[in-house]
Amino acid sequence: MSEGIVVRAARAGDAPALAALATELGYPTDTAQIEPRLSMLLGSDCDAVFVVEAEGNEVVGFIHGAEKQLLVSARYVELGGLIVAAAARRRGAARLLIEAVERWARERNVDLLRVRTRFERDVADVAYRRCGFELEKKQRVFVKPLA
Repeated sequence: MSEGIVVRAARAGDAPALAALATELGYPTDTAQIEPRLSMLLGSDCDAVFVVEAEGNEVVGFIHGAEKQLLVSARYVELGGLIVAAAARRRGAARLLIEAVERWARERNVDLLRVRTRFERDVADVAYRRCGFELEKKQRVFVKPLA
């Protein structure tokens, strides 16, 4: 892990950096789309968004943790997004972000983290396993547009 990496809670002013990071990972978006989403999450009691800053206070990654309670399972926190800029990878940023969500979950007395990844993201699979995640199941995700 490199010195100069800092994890902190996200702020509204981080929206441009978060939009650029999401786009880099393959989720094209812009600041105008991210701003209301981030505002909603920052005001939510069941969500946490953390960013990682590199030297010079540049936001180079983020993570979103969402507390979930389903009828058929115990409460858990799901990682709704974990993105680190390609130029900042392999320096421990993702691990620090995951640890931030772990602390947040424990403070809420939640003792399980979940994350979903695409089948083609083999690098993410390896990274999550290195951070202590275990494969629970494989599944399909269906969507139905309502507009």
